[in-house]
Amino acid sequence: MMGIDSTIIILLFQSNLFETFLPNLLIIIKHIAIWCLFDYENDFSTKELGIMITSFFIVFLWTLHEYDKRKSLKELHCAKVDVQKAHKQLLELLSFFPDGLLIVNNKLKLQYANKSLHSILNVNDDDLVNCLQSISVRKSECTILEGIKKTINDEIKQSFSLGMTEIKEKVYEWGVVSIEWDNQPCYLITAKDVTSVVIFERIAAESRSKSVLIRSISHELRTPINGINLILDEISSEDSNITSKLGLIKICTNLLNFQIGDILDYSEIITNNFQINSFLCNLKSSLYECSNLISVQAKYKGLNLFTKIDSLIPDEVETDPYRIQKVVMNLLNNAIKYTNKGDIELCAINTGKSIRISVKDTGIGIPTERLSQLFNMFSGITDNSLGGLGLDVSQKILKQLKSEIQVQSTIGLGSCFTFDLKFTNDLPEDSTSWENEIPNEGQKCYEIRTMSSRCSENDIASILIADDNDFNRMCLGNILKKKNIKFEEVVNGYDAVEKVLEYDKFGYAFKCVIMDCEMPVMDGWEAAKMITNYYTQGRIKNLPTIIAHTAYSSKEDIQKCYDSGMISYIVKPTPQEVILSIVDKYA
Repeated sequence: MMGIDSTIIILLFQSNLFETFLPNLLIIIKHIAIWCLFDYENDFSTKELGIMITSFFIVFLWTLHEYDKRKSLKELHCAKVDVQKAHKQLLELLSFFPDGLLIVNNKLKLQYANKSLHSILNVNDDDLVNCLQSISVRKSECTILEGIKKTINDEIKQSFSLGMTEIKEKVYEWGVVSIEWDNQPCYLITAKDVTSVVIFERIAAESRSKSVLIRSISHELRTPINGINLILDEISSEDSNITSKLGLIKICTNLLNFQIGDILDYSEIITNNFQINSFLCNLKSSLYECSNLISVQAKYKGLNLFTKIDSLIPDEVETDPYRIQKVVMNLLNNAIKYTNKGDIELCAINTGKSIRISVKDTGIGIPTERLSQLFNMFSGITDNSLGGLGLDVSQKILKQLKSEIQVQSTIGLGSCFTFDLKFTNDLPEDSTSWENEIPNEGQKCYEIRTMSSRCSENDIASILIADDNDFNRMCLGNILKKKNIKFEEVVNGYDAVEKVLEYDKFGYAFKCVIMDCEMPVMDGWEAAKMITNYYTQGRIKNLPTIIAHTAYSSKEDIQKCYDSGMISYIVKPTPQEVILSIVDKYA
C-alpha cells in the first residue's frame, strides 16, 4: 500500500512550476485523497500523523513559493519584452524625426544617429563624430565638436546651445543635453533646420528698420511743413493775386502733409502698429476741407465738383477725422484720376443710425470681374492711388472704424464709393478738434494738477516753448505775441527742466509747456517725466500742464506721452487757431 512518504515524494515531483497555484493545489488534494482511501484501515500513530501534517504543510508552502517565484519571473520577462518593443519603436520614431539627432557617450563613441543627421552631414557612421570637427559655429571660431567636448568636460547637465552653422546653404541650430542611453551616461546632440526662421527674422528686422526710417523721415518732413503753414497764416496782402497764390501754396502743403501721413500709416500697417485715434470733432468741417483741397485739381482738369453735406449731421462726431479725410481724399483723387469729363460729387447724409459718405463720379467705370481685385493693394487697379495707400489701406482704416467701402460701378457711366460711420447721440459737450486728449487716467491727472496751479504775474511768462527747430519756435512765438501772451523759449528738454526749476525757485510757475518730443541732449518725453517726478518729490511747488507738440502719431508714441506725464498732444502741422485754442484752454 502507498505510504505517507511515497505520497509526499510524488507530490514534489508532480507539482508543475509553470502552472498557476490552483492546479498545484488540486494535485495535492488528489494525492492526499488517494492515500486516505487506500490506507484508511491502517492505524496511525500520533507521530506518523504529525509527520504527515508537517509534510503536507511543507509541500503547500513550497508550492506557494514556487508560484510567486514563477509569477515574478513572468512579469520580469513581460516587462523586458515591453522595454525592447518600446526601444524599437523609439528608434523607428527617432529615425524619421525631422531634426538631426546624435547620441555619444562620455568618450565620444557613437551610440546612435538618425537618418536626418546622415542626410545633413552626408557621411557614414564611422566619420560622423569626426565630421563635427570641421563644422564651425557662426560668429565664432569654435567648432561643434569642440562645443560638445566642453559640455562633457564641464559636466553641464541642462540643455546647452552650441550655436548656429551653415551647411549646404541652410542654417542649423545645434544643441546638446545630458541623457542616459543603454544604461550609461550619454549626450544627445540636436541639429535643427532654422533656415525659414532666420529668413523670417531677417525680413521682420528689415521691416522694422524700414518702419523706423519712414517714421523718422515723416517726422523730419512734417516739421518744415508745420513752419510753412504757420508762416502762411501770418502773411497777409491786399493784392488778391498774391493772396490766391498763397492759398494755393497752403493747399499744396496740406496735400503734401496727407502724402507724408499716408507713408507713416503704411509703415504702421505693415508692422501691425496701426491705431485709430478717435475724438470729438467737426466732421462736416473736415469734409469741406477735403472738397477745398481737391477743388484745385478738379478745376485744372475741367471737372465739376459738387459737395453736399447734410445739415442734420451732428456738429460733433466721435471719430478719427484725419483718417476719414485720408479715405475721402483717396476716393476723390481716384475719381479725378479716372474721370476725363463730367462731375464728381462728395455727399454726406445723416441716415438716423449712421453718417453715409459717398464719392460719385462720371468716369470710365470698373469692370465687374475687377471689383473683387479692387481692395488688393497689388492688383494693379489701385497701385497708383493717392499717396500709395490705395483702396486696400483705406478699407483697413474703415475696418478699424467698424465700417467698409461699398462699390457700385457701370462701364462708361462711372462709379460710386460709399461707407457708413456709426455715431451716438449722447455726445459730450466740449471738444477740441485737433487736440487729442489722453483718455481716462490722463484726464483725472489733469484735474489734480489744475488744483495746484497759480496765476503768474503780468511780467512773468506763462508759456514755455521747448523745440529744437528755430522756425517752429519763431512761428509759435509770433502767434503768442499777437495775443500779447508772454513766453519763454528753450531748445532742448534739459533746458526746459532747468527753466521750470528756475521759475519755481523765485516763486513763479509756467501754466503750460508746449514740448516737442524729439530734441537733442534730452528729449521731450524724458523732460516731462523729470518735471513730473520733481513735482511728486516736492522739489517744485507747481506742476505746469505739459502738451506734446509732435509729428509722431503712433500708439506707442501716444502712450509714451502719457507715461511721461504729458496731459495731451497735438500733431504737427497744426493750424494757428488750434494752437490758440489750446493756449486758451490750458494757460
